[in-house]
Amino acid sequence: MKQNEESILEYDALIVVTAKDFERVQSQYHRLAANLPVRRIFFVGNEEVAQLVQNAGLGEKVGFLDENAVLPFEAVHAVMKDALRDVLDGQELPRGITGWYYQQFLKMQYARMCDDAYYLVWDGDTIPCAPFSMFKEGTCVPYLDMKHEYYPQYFDTMAKLIPDLHKCFEKSFISEHMLMNSEIMRELLLEIEAGQNIAGESFWEKIIHAIDAKGLQENSFSEFETYGTYVAMRRPESYRLRDWHSFRYGGVFYSLNTISDADYAWLSKDFFAISFEKGDFVREDQKNLFDNKKYQEKLSARQMLEIAQQEFKEGSYLEVWK
Repeated sequence: MKQNEESILEYDALIVVTAKDFERVQSQYHRLAANLPVRRIFFVGNEEVAQLVQNAGLGEKVGFLDENAVLPFEAVHAVMKDALRDVLDGQELPRGITGWYYQQFLKMQYARMCDDAYYLVWDGDTIPCAPFSMFKEGTCVPYLDMKHEYYPQYFDTMAKLIPDLHKCFEKSFISEHMLMNSEIMRELLLEIEAGQNIAGESFWEKIIHAIDAKGLQENSFSEFETYGTYVAMRRPESYRLRDWHSFRYGGVFYSLNTISDADYAWLSKDFFAISFEKGDFVREDQKNLFDNKKYQEKLSARQMLEIAQQEFKEGSYLEVWK
């Protein structure tokens, strides 16, 4: 591989996280440094996150990036307050409503300060089970990973921002991570900002103003779905599609305090990663299932999950193999 091609494969990871979530999943963060295929890992957050990163002892590969140096939170919060002023009726806007959009805007805005061809966006509650690559073997062609979700409101917002964008795959680009092409992301931001029919100048102002008050409260935008659809319709030659299998409900069956190296090794045969979503916990009737060594000897992680999913409630996310 030529030297300039090798440089393309050098990129950093961006993990936007709150202090509470950092502390909750911190026991597993050494696996990020060991397994993510990146040069450096930057946790993006506030001053409290900065202190946690400094004290975590995760090594020189892991650093911190001030969220306000990427995009000031208060600027976004002010626009969100204005958009919801009729609903608020004089009450204060909870920071969490703004925060859900803000963390997505950070991942998009970062393209405008990134000197590399790519940057990896990675969810802070998701842990890679083993090392992996984001590029097709022996090439500089990156993967755009796909799973199985569908939220119509994401595509409604997308179509308001860029009218000819629409859902073009059965699968979803929401996969707890995404390798962003900096140039393509900048193109997307400029195209959003060029829209004349929506108020605001910056891409994030236009996204907020493209959504009505009810939709803003129901999280009606996805940076992953928007970017993936944009690539598929504008620059399809830039990526190769890949099925990405990850264990979404890891926190329902594994405790962060007890999951072991052996568990990760077993999981890695079927899953790229495992997520520990906020609010998930191991119920008494779900203990000693996935981490049961006897079961692991007889069944694969995929087989175990397929059995478990038969008991999931309607509307729960299902991992699908085809």
